[in-house]
Amino acid sequence: MNASSSTPIVRSLQSTTAKNKRTTSFVITCALALLLVGFFIVRPSGVSGPAMRDFEAFYAAGATANAGADPYGRAIWQAERAIPGVDTSHDETLPFVGPPAELPLWRALALLPFSVAGRVWGAMLACTMLLTVFGTLALIRAPEEATIVLGAAIFAGSFGALISDVALGQIALFSTAAVVATLLLLRSRAWPVAALTSTLAAFQPNLCIVMIARATDLRALAAFGCGAIVFFGLMISAGGFDALGHYVHLLGVHGEAEKHTVIQITPASVALGFGAPDAVIAFVGYASLLVALVLGALAIFRIRDPIARVGIAVCVLPFVVPFFHEHDFVLLILPALYCAIHARGSTLAFSALAATLCGVDWLGLGQRPNAEVQSVVLATACALGFALLAQMRRAAFAGLIVPLVVVAVSLFARVHPVPIWPDALPLHWQGPANASVSALWGLEQRAAGLDTQDPVWAFLRLLSLVADALIGFALYRCLLDVDVHEIVERREGIGVKAL
Repeated sequence: MNASSSTPIVRSLQSTTAKNKRTTSFVITCALALLLVGFFIVRPSGVSGPAMRDFEAFYAAGATANAGADPYGRAIWQAERAIPGVDTSHDETLPFVGPPAELPLWRALALLPFSVAGRVWGAMLACTMLLTVFGTLALIRAPEEATIVLGAAIFAGSFGALISDVALGQIALFSTAAVVATLLLLRSRAWPVAALTSTLAAFQPNLCIVMIARATDLRALAAFGCGAIVFFGLMISAGGFDALGHYVHLLGVHGEAEKHTVIQITPASVALGFGAPDAVIAFVGYASLLVALVLGALAIFRIRDPIARVGIAVCVLPFVVPFFHEHDFVLLILPALYCAIHARGSTLAFSALAATLCGVDWLGLGQRPNAEVQSVVLATACALGFALLAQMRRAAFAGLIVPLVVVAVSLFARVHPVPIWPDALPLHWQGPANASVSALWGLEQRAAGLDTQDPVWAFLRLLSLVADALIGFALYRCLLDVDVHEIVERREGIGVKAL
């Protein structure tokens, strides 16, 4: 080929490259603009009480323990009522249900004024957010490209569960970051340090169990074993030798208190919300557990990549644990980012749809009817972030269907508003003086109307579980596609592309 004949081809390639850059720049600009609009222009008014509402219970538990009282009892209300922003005209006790192993952290923060402690915890959450997002990119061996990094930031910044974690000051994000750090350290063969991070991951017990899928070699087993020893050592030092038994009992009692409330997002709680009889609820709970475990185990045994195995375990988790809230879905960032980087063809389109569905706080559409516009804006930003992660492949824009779904769901969610604790508590409401803190919490949920059986509320929670199942299936299909492509590459002598 001579120079004259190659000139049109070169010019065509240059034109295509320039066009792609302009398109990418346009998508980035739109996504960033949507984030700004979502958080600063159409952001709804907040609820009453202090910022990072769940941090209130953590801080109060530390203050109660520092005062020599039981942080798991009614005494926690005395510390909570002293926090600025808490309405002391009625009883709105927020119980502490974290393991005793994390009490040293809250006791240390409780030595500071609440406003200062809140800033410190907020800074810690910001660091854990960065570790969760960019550590996950390293785990899945994403290409080191600015577009992908920016896409990950946009996707995570508009991801409903992560937003909830930050807004509530939830430790679920802290635990998720510790899971990611543990996986990174195990890959680097630094298992002694991984033992410490696995201990931190256990601060949210219902999330850290996904690391069982990573227990595939001696280093991982050693790390998890040593981490368990450290964790139980902290339990004993904070709560005595019977701390574990007391904590397991507390989880059972607290789970029973929340079993009928709308904030639980499990198959059994969804069936209860639809008004199913007790026998059907029990069947749904056990059947979903069995099916999820069987399908998850079959998928994990077929997968070679240990990170993908953890991703499958993440998707199985809401179907097997009895206690799961909206902010716990933050773990889904791992399988979503994995699919964005490695999925191809029709699987990529399916992944884009599933990942964007996971990014929507569906129950929030009922809890905050005044946030409908924000939800649509952030869902659009989430879809564009996924497309950037997937390097602007056409199929990656399939997630843009989801904002339309959000609009449709909002139309009937707005006429079935979900009450918010403690705003919905009756004026001057007081709980029985002889009730345990878990029983009191159940009474508060009932008084606020959170135990109402509304099919619309159940449907909103069902959407979260469906999105979780879809991203799990997308991840499995993605891994099968990768295996097929690796076989083709070997046959053609191209070489295997490492995950």
